[in-house]
Amino acid sequence: MTKEEVRALVDRLRARKEPSPLAPKGPRDAALNDALGKLAASSVEERSVKSALFLWNDDLAASHALAQEIETQTASYLHGVMHRREPDYENSKYWFKKVGRHPLFPAVHAAALGLLPPEFRKAVGKEWDPFRMVDWCAKGEPRAALEALQAREIELLADHCIDVAGY
Repeated sequence: MTKEEVRALVDRLRARKEPSPLAPKGPRDAALNDALGKLAASSVEERSVKSALFLWNDDLAASHALAQEIETQTASYLHGVMHRREPDYENSKYWFKKVGRHPLFPAVHAAALGLLPPEFRKAVGKEWDPFRMVDWCAKGEPRAALEALQAREIELLADHCIDVAGY
């Protein structure tokens, strides 16, 4: 996995105009998925990057297979988001319990305050609560705002994995 390969794939993912659904039916871009499948990922950091990129491209099964092999806080976060998107809300909460307080939570909290409608902002609270996001996704409303927030959360998670891997 080279920096150039990762950056090219991220550029394709960032170019999307619309966020993915809360619970996708399968990979969004088959060609991008094929390119992701060809990336070598031997280290924990590389597998985390690959899992995050599969998650961003809506291939929950491929993301899950990689995240399941890794025992880090970030892999638990990937796992929690993946199960939330299946949707398997109780399993998602199990993984978020393992996450604890992730370094990305302040950025996700800021994104929530910017993307959710005013009536939800008060419910966001003073810090990010991934369990609340699971509950909101289970209700499915406000769908467009939740899809935008989930897309931003996944992008932040992928960027974090990429930074940790040194790409």
